[in-house]
Amino acid sequence: MTSSIYVDNVKRLIESSYEKLVNSNLLNESKNEIDNDINTKVSQNINNEKNSKDVIKSDKKGDENNEKDSEHCDELEDEEKVEEVRSTLSSNCRIIKIKNDEIEISKWNTLKSNPINEYIINALINNFNFKTFLPCQSCILEYSLLYKNGSNSFLTGDIYIEVPTGLGKTLCYTITILDYFLCKKDNSFFGLILTATEELVQQILKVISKFNIQNLKCQDININKFYSNIYFDELVHNTFENCNIIVTTTNKFELLFYSNEHLFKDLKFLIIDEVDKIMSLDKTNINSLVNSLTKIVEKNQNASNNLYRPKYFLQKYLVSATLCKVADNLMPLNLYRPIFFYYILSQARNDEFYYFTKNKNKKIYHLIALIQELPCDDCLSMLIFCNEEKTSHLIFRYLTVYFSYTNTTNYKINEYNRNLSSKRKKTILKNFLSNKINILICTNSIARGLDSVNLNYVVNFDIPMHYNVLTHRIGRLSRYNSRKGTVYHFIKRSEKKIMIKSGKRRNVKNIKKLNFKKMKLKEIKSNIMEIKPLINNVISKERLNIVNQYKVYHYDDLIKLNF
Repeated sequence: MTSSIYVDNVKRLIESSYEKLVNSNLLNESKNEIDNDINTKVSQNINNEKNSKDVIKSDKKGDENNEKDSEHCDELEDEEKVEEVRSTLSSNCRIIKIKNDEIEISKWNTLKSNPINEYIINALINNFNFKTFLPCQSCILEYSLLYKNGSNSFLTGDIYIEVPTGLGKTLCYTITILDYFLCKKDNSFFGLILTATEELVQQILKVISKFNIQNLKCQDININKFYSNIYFDELVHNTFENCNIIVTTTNKFELLFYSNEHLFKDLKFLIIDEVDKIMSLDKTNINSLVNSLTKIVEKNQNASNNLYRPKYFLQKYLVSATLCKVADNLMPLNLYRPIFFYYILSQARNDEFYYFTKNKNKKIYHLIALIQELPCDDCLSMLIFCNEEKTSHLIFRYLTVYFSYTNTTNYKINEYNRNLSSKRKKTILKNFLSNKINILICTNSIARGLDSVNLNYVVNFDIPMHYNVLTHRIGRLSRYNSRKGTVYHFIKRSEKKIMIKSGKRRNVKNIKKLNFKKMKLKEIKSNIMEIKPLINNVISKERLNIVNQYKVYHYDDLIKLNF
């Protein structure tokens, strides 16, 4: 009895304890913890996914914003260019922006309705080793090739080309002229190419001769023949009569033109290359020259009684990388349905740096330090630009004597001077372009047109007064089929604005400042002080014609001469 009561009491105690345990949620505590952990992890994952999506969205928005910003900048640039052309050049010309489209040369005749003669196609591929037409060529050739149809084409017109240096402007008009010759078999004097300097004349003649077209007669004007010949009129007549294309400077041509207008009645093409440079020459009235030629050709074409024969009015090209710089001066030109082609670089083509230099002596120290820091190899090709020939000659003497005195580098150095003979100039340029000369010191005489494919450094020892001159200097770098180059500017603080303005025109957003170690400059200065009396003595002897001004003298040579 007692034992049964005890058992019953124990059962009740266990049951009541269990109920309390259940009611207190102690058994569910571990389960709740697991559920809570799962829920928190799920919520964390959901939040992470949301955050990552937000990041992706923000990245996409950022990219979209950047694209919109760049598009907006492009639109602003286009609007500014259109306004510039309309207000300064011509209010009624067609304006065409050149897009970044390159067409394979071998596929041109299958893709385009205006074919190019197969001989020219093959020459571009085999002689020039080109595979594609550059953007400006791909765009402009579609219009310029229409000229062989004469007045039957409604899209033809005189052409302005403003394209950065080294991007194929010369071939734009050269291909058109040669295609016309091969198509029409025109044996008359039909093409006149006027440019600013003798260096540019030789460059253009070199391009045309590279096509190696049989029976094409192309030449410069040798003005010395006219000075020494009493049969002046006969010589002029033979010069133009026995030639298809004349390439010359405006100064030379103007001497022969005004008394021989009848020789130009069959002219088909007139190219004014580097028109802004020509306009800066006080001696030449290019507007009068162009308008006179236009009237002569127009009068001859209108004299025909055959109303159904297509007429070939004078096709004019005005070409320069900085054409709008002189747009105001071109307004008097009599142009036929003008078209303005322009191209804006989307990115910088070179790396650019600058040094602050107070005077000419410090510039020389910096220049020597720069050359010594560059990788020493046979591939070095550097142009050093100065504003004056006096400065370029001084640098020439310092560099040749300094490096032979210190035996630090073995570079071949020379200078290009306007006082040199034509033969000497050609030899120097040929040796420089073939890397037989590593460093060439010059003035702005070769700042335009020099097709320097192997060039990898440009040094602006002096900063020019106008930013467009700086633009043309730097244009010797990164030309078609060439490597990316490096530009160094030696500037005073007051010249920084010119450098920055030129950079903006070439889409250069950042020009880095550099410095040399003071110990290095002190060492160079010490060596310069040792050789300075020697160099001063040589230059004084040059003025007295005792020493050849353009001969390369090394340190040992001058010691032997007792200088």
